[in-house]
Amino acid sequence: MAGLGETPPVETLFAEDLFASEVALVTGGGTGIGRAIALAFADCGADVAIASREMSHLEPVAEEIEARGARACATTVDIREYEAVEAMVEEVVTDLGGIDILVNNAGANFLAPTESLTPNGWRAVVGTILDGTAYCTFAAGEQMMETGGGAILSMGATNSVRGAPYHAHSGAGKAGVHSLMQTVASEWSEHDIRANTVAPGIVETEGVTEAAGGELPETFLDDVPAGRFGTPADCVPTVLFLASPAAAYVTGGYFTVDGGQLLAPTPF
Repeated sequence: MAGLGETPPVETLFAEDLFASEVALVTGGGTGIGRAIALAFADCGADVAIASREMSHLEPVAEEIEARGARACATTVDIREYEAVEAMVEEVVTDLGGIDILVNNAGANFLAPTESLTPNGWRAVVGTILDGTAYCTFAAGEQMMETGGGAILSMGATNSVRGAPYHAHSGAGKAGVHSLMQTVASEWSEHDIRANTVAPGIVETEGVTEAAGGELPETFLDDVPAGRFGTPADCVPTVLFLASPAAAYVTGGYFTVDGGQLLAPTPF
């Protein structure tokens, strides 16, 4: 089945100084989509802070960021705890001088029939996706208001608008994230803060394949007109565009990166 091609490398699409003198904070920046986004910001001149629960995931990426000539800050945090998020933001501001761009990328997921979901399982996923995104947005947003504005990008998912069989907790959390971004976009425009949601479809990462049992079934492609699974690199250009001055009049939007997965199936 023929499909859409690969996304070109960042350096062929964006100027290397696009985010010069800016600081980007990427949660979940040690693996998968978050790692790709963090390195892309460094490639375009930003200093980059990355955060997750495991320093072992962060240290190699911090070294890659610094190898690109950017300053890096790696910090561990449990984004489900607001005090920990406040401490993370304070550390980033102290180390790198501020936060101009926040990418809420950290997430959690596992597959389970809805009737089998336990309260602890629900809280673990929704707490990370929705509460964590909210806490990071509140803490970083307060800092942005003090320094003249910024851009907030939150990673959603297409399962938030089409139902999420076997991961109701993730779908509900991601739907809440989009609503939160719309509200923030409306309220915080007066502070020159923009907020948008980027919603990947099926992206091949370690976390996704692990949640699927170790391998993504080829039958998943039946609903993807592009004819292939997405990659972390496919998500990067949309995030960079929305964080850049080119999107100065873009806020409250929902941008799918799904190879057409949400489209109606062809009849033939």
